Amino acid sequence: MESSRSDPCERLEPGVLIDPHPPNTMPVQRTSLPERNLDVLRAAAVLGVLCDHVAGALGRSSAFTDWLGGAGVQSFFVHTCLVLMASMERDGAPERQGWVRRFYVRRAFRIYPLAWVVIAIVYVLHVPPSSMHSAYEPISRSTLLANLALAQNLVARPDVLIVLWTLPVELQMYVVLPLCFLVARLNSRAGMFALLAAGIVCASVFAWGIDPAHPIRYLSRLNVLRFVPSFLMGTLAYWLLRRRASGNEPLAAWIWLPFLLLNITLFYFPRHELGARWYVLASYCAVVALMIPLVKDARDSWFARAAHVIATYSYGIYLVHLPALRVGFVVLAGWPVAAQCAVSVVVLAVGCWLAFHAIEKPGIAIGRRLAGGRGTDNTNGRPSATSPRDLAA
Repeated sequence: MESSRSDPCERLEPGVLIDPHPPNTMPVQRTSLPERNLDVLRAAAVLGVLCDHVAGALGRSSAFTDWLGGAGVQSFFVHTCLVLMASMERDGAPERQGWVRRFYVRRAFRIYPLAWVVIAIVYVLHVPPSSMHSAYEPISRSTLLANLALAQNLVARPDVLIVLWTLPVELQMYVVLPLCFLVARLNSRAGMFALLAAGIVCASVFAWGIDPAHPIRYLSRLNVLRFVPSFLMGTLAYWLLRRRASGNEPLAAWIWLPFLLLNITLFYFPRHELGARWYVLASYCAVVALMIPLVKDARDSWFARAAHVIATYSYGIYLVHLPALRVGFVVLAGWPVAAQCAVSVVVLAVGCWLAFHAIEKPGIAIGRRLAGGRGTDNTNGRPSATSPRDLAA
């Protein structure tokens, strides 16, 4: 998050400690992911969010740029859920003892460290939460603590930076992600159907309960329910990938990027007419999930490598880009637009590089050590390294 990626477990990440004798594991067939296509999906997702906020900084916001950001977030949900299913599998789940605990430990050290640093920067430097030109409003102690816990939605506190709203939703979805993994591993159509139906019920109840005509008190704080179907589309993609033989995809690799762009464009119209209703967002995610197993993975190329780099630094891009844009368009207000854009790009690039190498990667390594190492390469029982997808998710 190269060269040929047919066996990501053979590519050791620097500084990663491998457990040479992982307990309680047994060799099982590992699910093959279209890794380069997933890089493109994640890169497109974060660039969609970035384009949305760049348009705002330039005073060019529109309904379409707003949807670009929204589609990017939904794509993140699908990608993250799918990749984490494969990550649990590589860790030896469900056979390996303690796999659920290790999943939560690793995810905590993946998500929290950089979020804490960005929140601290926002708090100390008085960065406004959203608009490039809005005034800073003091952050109360309770709001700061809620954001540091990434639980601001549960206690009805505002986000200190607007992009932080997705992190509590993602963390709260993790509560049921191991269960979703177990259902997907059953290879049962009835089980997968029941899981998707449960997600639809969750989103429907949430939509009904926040309607002013029949409100359910405090339900608005559980906004994760609205996005359960979107996340579950990642589980659906994993379930479908397990049921097909790698290499037998019917569609050529070059279709993937045009498909993503076409899907975003076509879903702009229902999104514009109906608003960001859960079934519009879930339908967008469903189309992405259904296409993932149908398209051959891309070959190594400059485009694939560029997407891989963007995907690797995507978490940093997501959290750092608003402060970077503020440096370019607010601190340097009055400069030529080209210079403002150039400075923003430099600040963002440096910030993302530092975020990944000084915070994210060490956090991942610490989480792995505390969790007790990795599982095995499920194809032959060898100890497995961290996949690049784990670094991106």
